[in-house]
Amino acid sequence: MRTQRFYQSLKRSRFYRLMPNSTIVLFFLTMAVMLWTLDARENEQMRIDLAKDTLWAEQTLRLRLDEHKDELSRLARDIGREAIDEGDFLIQASQFLANTPEMSAVLWVDNSFILRGIAPYEESELTVGSSLSGVAVSAYQRARNEGRSVMSQPYQLASGEWRFDLMVPVFRDTQFLGMVVGIYQAGAFIRRVPPSWFAEKYYLELDNGQQVLVRNVQSAPSSSLSQAIALSGTSLRLLARPVRGNNEKGRLLQLGLIVGLSLLTLLSLLSLSRHIRRRVAAERERDRVYNLSREWLGVLREDGYLLHVNPAFVHGLGYPVEQLLGTSILNYLHPDERESTRQLLHQVIEAGSVDRYVETRVINHQQQVRAIAWAMSPLSDAGVVYLSGRDITMEKQASQALRHEYMFRKAMEDSLMVGIRAIALDGRITYVNPAFCRITGFEEAELIGLMPPYPYWSPDIAHHNFDVLRQTLSGEQSQQLFESVMQRKNGESFYAQLLISPLIDADGEQTGWMAALTDMTEKRQAQQMLEAANERFIAVIEGLDAAVAVVRQESQQLLFCNHRYREWLAAPDAVDSSDCCDLRLYRLSQQASADQEIWLDDLQRWFLLRSRPVRWVDSDMAQMLILTDITEQHDAEQRYQEQIAKLQATSRLITMGEMASTLAHELNQPLSAIANYQAGCVERLRQGRATPESLIPVMEKITAQAERAGKIVRRVREFVKQSEPVRKPCQLGDIIEASLAIAEIEARRLGSVINVHLATPLPQVHVDPILIEQVLLNLIKNGMEAMQQLPVAQRELQISVQRTSHKRIEVAIVDRGHGVPDDIKSQLFDAFFTTKTEGMGMGLNICRTIVEFHQGQLSVEDHPLGGTIFRFTLPVYEA
Repeated sequence: MRTQRFYQSLKRSRFYRLMPNSTIVLFFLTMAVMLWTLDARENEQMRIDLAKDTLWAEQTLRLRLDEHKDELSRLARDIGREAIDEGDFLIQASQFLANTPEMSAVLWVDNSFILRGIAPYEESELTVGSSLSGVAVSAYQRARNEGRSVMSQPYQLASGEWRFDLMVPVFRDTQFLGMVVGIYQAGAFIRRVPPSWFAEKYYLELDNGQQVLVRNVQSAPSSSLSQAIALSGTSLRLLARPVRGNNEKGRLLQLGLIVGLSLLTLLSLLSLSRHIRRRVAAERERDRVYNLSREWLGVLREDGYLLHVNPAFVHGLGYPVEQLLGTSILNYLHPDERESTRQLLHQVIEAGSVDRYVETRVINHQQQVRAIAWAMSPLSDAGVVYLSGRDITMEKQASQALRHEYMFRKAMEDSLMVGIRAIALDGRITYVNPAFCRITGFEEAELIGLMPPYPYWSPDIAHHNFDVLRQTLSGEQSQQLFESVMQRKNGESFYAQLLISPLIDADGEQTGWMAALTDMTEKRQAQQMLEAANERFIAVIEGLDAAVAVVRQESQQLLFCNHRYREWLAAPDAVDSSDCCDLRLYRLSQQASADQEIWLDDLQRWFLLRSRPVRWVDSDMAQMLILTDITEQHDAEQRYQEQIAKLQATSRLITMGEMASTLAHELNQPLSAIANYQAGCVERLRQGRATPESLIPVMEKITAQAERAGKIVRRVREFVKQSEPVRKPCQLGDIIEASLAIAEIEARRLGSVINVHLATPLPQVHVDPILIEQVLLNLIKNGMEAMQQLPVAQRELQISVQRTSHKRIEVAIVDRGHGVPDDIKSQLFDAFFTTKTEGMGMGLNICRTIVEFHQGQLSVEDHPLGGTIFRFTLPVYEA
């Protein structure tokens, strides 16, 4: 038997002391070998999984790219068949981009490298009308030469973003028309195109063989395993590397367990003091959790008085902790819930250890009402209740908002005029809205749960409806629009249109089909009435003595033309064609923005071209062009203008004739002075008293009088000469001065004074100065003649000029005469109407014609102090 000494010696031996350490070291070595074995096995399994997953991702990637090629090819075919224009292209391409986030834009490029369409329109790097550049040009040429879709090499934008293009050529038969280009964003491509599970499981890089373009995470994994997926036709490849995040955590966990087990032997040697310190730390942690908790924690007496509260409780109510302790929780509850809560507290205390849950409303220090969900846990032997509350105000508000949103959507759905019907995948009706019941005449209870044939199908074409339903249920078409004749419950037939779409639940699974039913009976009747109206319209247009053509605005297709158009304007080879628009009609439609007169050389006739928008029988907008022969009217107007011009010259001659005696008297004065000065010079020469010094002043006076007479004759000759109207930039002050040179002669005869007030500065006017002088002279002469009954001191005529706008200058001639009666103001500017006994009645009519020729207006109004004001406007010259 071993003695106690043996055990003591064993304890004192070195082997005995090293045994625990040796055991720990052996344990560590064993665990290290196990970890190395597991790591090697895991690497092998990771390599196998990487190969399998890469093959699957490569298949998915190719299918995704093939879908993109198919969609762009469809756009290219529609462009080649001219089935879509720029507007349709923008809509379809935007819809495609909405479902393809990896693409930033879709371009329509013609065969000259020019961009005709860009989707989306707000793409900042590209503009319509610009040209392709960079690597896109080489890819464009390669796709055009090979006649198939081509992927371009990657290129980098100024912002540092990498992109690459998918080129799909556009052909009409064998004629190359351009290219549809899809632009990929490298960042979006690596996030969207690979399967989501593949991107989450592996670290992905997209490179071109020389540098990394983009990666799905910032930091690369430490694993050296990798697998590449090449994009056909480019140098791009997608490199996948396994992410060992979870496995690393597992190894760390295993290592932690090993270290923990090793330390467990050491922890058994810790003293009781460490155990006490750990317990104190646990209590401190408990207090910390209690203070940091967002729940309202507190202790109540059975009468509801607060014994202890945490900071969240204090912050929620907004009162100081000193004020809360020793007060009843009932004081902070809503008055309607205080009594019920008091009774609940008594029940909780009496029930013992049974916990209770209740919702109450509390009023905080800011008088805000908050909803709190309480958990009450009683401690019967101590007579207290542990209280835990959670603020659910936001949740209740969200629930209320959700309820209101549901009621709103329900009300909106019930108020629809379109019938909504939902069917399951087997054709059973699962839902109908009130509009569907109102259209078909059946109640909701009569339709829910029915299988085809449905009672609202018309028996005559039930087989057609069966075929459509069979196509729908088989999933041959994702969206289907068809029209059919259906029957209401009372046997009345109606024409209906159904739009059928898949019904997808929140998980993305199809659970049935949704159909929108529209009653098209009234629309069909309206279309028939429109067709009948179109026939009456054609009958009326054919009877007009004018050429009429209707052209579709978008495609310039000739929809209709009457016999006058075919007789006057149609080409010989297009008489029987009604679906083409010749070059002449196209030019007429482009310039027919307003009613205008045009001259056709081949017909040698004048026509009035009018354009009116009309809605054709197919409800599309069209343009109606009407050409009326106005040759005779145009010739008559031209003869009328020639007569007016002759009347203007005649009016000037008549004015000079009326002023002939005054002009003769005005010319007699300088001529008499010249004769007297000349006689005096001759007499001095005869007497021998003449010297050059004495004769020079006399000769200068003779010259001045001769220039005075010549100036009068020159002014009269310029005024009465007949010439074509020539508008040019002139100073209005110079025109008024030239008019006054003649008018002041008449003013001296009539004993009148002319005052001129010019606003400064005045711009030049674009007028014929001779015609404006005629207007001024006529109005000035009429004003002076109207003041002959006044005393000489009051015969004052005012001429004022001011600028009324940046394009108009107004001239006002104000007299203080007898005025114009109101009953003749409307006839004052009519031809051959005059108030003078010897007048022709053409003066004011000619004045108005001249002013209107200059795009102005001539008007008359009474002077507030007596007399008449004639106003006319003239255009400002715009350089």
